[in-house]
Amino acid sequence: MNEIPLILGPLLVPGYVVKKSGIYWLYPDNYLCRKNQVVGFCNISLEAFPDAKGDTSPFAGEAELQVAFASPVAGHLRIDHETSFGGYLNFIGAQIWDARTPIAYLTPAGATGDRPLKNPMELNLLMLAGKLMTGLANYGTSLLPGWHSYMRAWWKGSASPPKTLLTLGICDAQGPVLGDHAAFLEFFEEADFACHLVIVPNELLVPCAPYLIEQFFRTEQDFNLIADDIRQNILHGPVTTTPEDYFFAGCLLTALQDSPVRRTFDIIAKDGYQKSLQPSYILLSSNAEPLQILRHKKLRYHIRIYPFRIEQAGAPACRAWLNQAFEIVPRTIADIKADYIRLLNAFRSHTNARLIILNQMSTSGREDLAFYMPFDAPMGNTLVHVAAKEMNLMLEELQTENDISVIDADAMAAEMGAAHHLPDGVHQSGLMQAQVRAEILRLMR
Repeated sequence: MNEIPLILGPLLVPGYVVKKSGIYWLYPDNYLCRKNQVVGFCNISLEAFPDAKGDTSPFAGEAELQVAFASPVAGHLRIDHETSFGGYLNFIGAQIWDARTPIAYLTPAGATGDRPLKNPMELNLLMLAGKLMTGLANYGTSLLPGWHSYMRAWWKGSASPPKTLLTLGICDAQGPVLGDHAAFLEFFEEADFACHLVIVPNELLVPCAPYLIEQFFRTEQDFNLIADDIRQNILHGPVTTTPEDYFFAGCLLTALQDSPVRRTFDIIAKDGYQKSLQPSYILLSSNAEPLQILRHKKLRYHIRIYPFRIEQAGAPACRAWLNQAFEIVPRTIADIKADYIRLLNAFRSHTNARLIILNQMSTSGREDLAFYMPFDAPMGNTLVHVAAKEMNLMLEELQTENDISVIDADAMAAEMGAAHHLPDGVHQSGLMQAQVRAEILRLMR
């Protein structure tokens, strides 16, 4: 047979034994897979040696650790079904990581005839990690299945230090990076350089510039004042507290506490050692920037929460607190530009990361205004497509005056057909996500 045995290869974490679950196979026998296409995955856990030194795991706080297996070359896959244990053994780390035993076999695309069995080939290992919002939110039955405060991925086999992309955007920034499978798979299949991807989902707070600036500079004392204020108003306010209020308050405090730009991230590299990485690129979306924002009347910090999030959450005590404790503050395009400059300077004080911003769709092609006389100036306060054009012009100025990159999603949508590929101005089709992803890869490359 001209099959090549596929093995896992080493996965070394000094001071720890790596254990794995059974394997979830994503495709059937004889599937024709592409090079670097993920075909299966397992959960892993780390068990410290009895004499291990240190109090913290290399992935402290990241309760969800997975390894996805990608084919090193294109070909037909034959699966060893005994590697999938089924039941709960496909969830928990039941076996010590075995580097040498084949878990599948591959017939390379285009191979003909019968040839002697070749030497085993290591699968490409895509490492996946996530910090859960709560330890009770881990489902464990798919790729990165839990409810995360952040999630990330990298190739284990990278010999050179990877470039780290930190995504702090909303759907139009997250979608191209996460991909259709919501686990970074397309990005890594297309990347031809070592990269490390980190996404901080906007489950509650929208990552607009004022919030990110304050989060970056917030001290422990500042945070404690915010936490005390939330505690007092929710527990002792005029509205009866519900379980939904506690969830809402917990999400809010988690988002307000730590700046992801200040974090470092450990990885398992080719040599087996953990390396702390800082962001090389920070991806934002200009769609996250509102023309009105909430500001706390007393403590003066800013937040933006989508109304639908508040409706979904219920949380009557938190809603009453938001209505009573915050005021609406208008922002102009000039204010947004000034906030971006402050944000850029803040990030540069800590990291050399390059800022990448997606612009906005400025026309859907459906606008039918014959004249603009009925609208008061500035028209951007009333007409969404005018505000988007003003925002995009400002971003062009920002790019010219500062060392940042702007991704022209507006031009992509116009060329592809916004009505089909960006119908609401934010949520992209798979084809448009691929276009944006290609541009991100080009900028990182």
